[in-house]
Order: sequence, then C-alpha cells, then structure tokens
Amino acid sequence: MDDVSGSAFLSLILGLPIIIGISILSIPFIIVAAVTGISLDIVVKSILVFGLAVFIIWIFCRYQIIENGIVGLIAGTLVYKHFSWHPVACILIGASVVGLLFLVTYLKIGLIIKTIIFSSIVTFFAYGIFYSDSGLFPAPDNVWRVTFCIIFFLENLYIRFYPCD
Repeated sequence: MDDVSGSAFLSLILGLPIIIGISILSIPFIIVAAVTGISLDIVVKSILVFGLAVFIIWIFCRYQIIENGIVGLIAGTLVYKHFSWHPVACILIGASVVGLLFLVTYLKIGLIIKTIIFSSIVTFFAYGIFYSDSGLFPAPDNVWRVTFCIIFFLENLYIRFYPCD
C-alpha cells in the first residue's frame, strides 16, 4: 500500500463519506421495499435514479448561476409567450430575475425561503420526471412514491443548507 500521502490512500479516505452517505440514504428505500414486497431490481434502479437526482441538485446548489439562470430563462420565456413583448425586453426581465435571485440569496431569510421553495419545486419535478406513472421509471406503488418524495425533499434541503464545497 502507498504511504499516507499517496493519492490512492487519500481518495480512499475521501470516498468513504460518500459511500457511507449513499448507504444511509438507501436504508429507507430498503425498509419500504421489504415491507411492501418490491423486487430487488426496482430497489437498485430507484436508488441509482435517486443518486443521479441528488447529484444534479448538488450541481445546481454549488453553482447558483445555473439554478438562477434556469429560473430567469423560464421567467423571460413566460413573459414573451404570455405578453408577446419584444424579445430584448423579455431578456432584460429574465436577467433581472436572475439578479433578484442573487440578491434574495444574499439575505439570510431570503436564502431560507428560496431554499424551501426551490427544494419543493425540484422535488416534485424530479418526482414527475422519474417516478410518476408517466415518468421514466414509474414507482410500483404509492408508498414508494411518498417515500421518494420525503427522502428526496429532506436530502435536497440538507444539500442546499450544507453545501459540500
């Protein structure tokens, strides 16, 4: 084995919290699967999809410009479609929304409110895309869907309040 300063040893030490975290997040899914009788392949697929969604949230949280930019794009597009304003005005409105979100994030109470609102929205978007009846990986029953929503919402809040830098 390498010495303590070697990169292999360091990557092992840094990778352990990630493995432990994934294991802890898997426990509620495994318990619900055991109680409801869901097959192992659905459990593994659901945990992998959950991990992908958590990684996307971590990227959005780490780089606020992506998240705020998406909201600004949506705001500008809605103004353009709904009011048929000039495209330059809609771009300016979208950019203003991005700036406003950065201002809100700067304020502590604004950050808390923004975090809870964005976490709720992202949780239900992820549910709709991945686990709903018309999603990519439909959940087998309502207990599984509720479990996903609760765990994902709590994990989303945790990532946003305690970002891993």
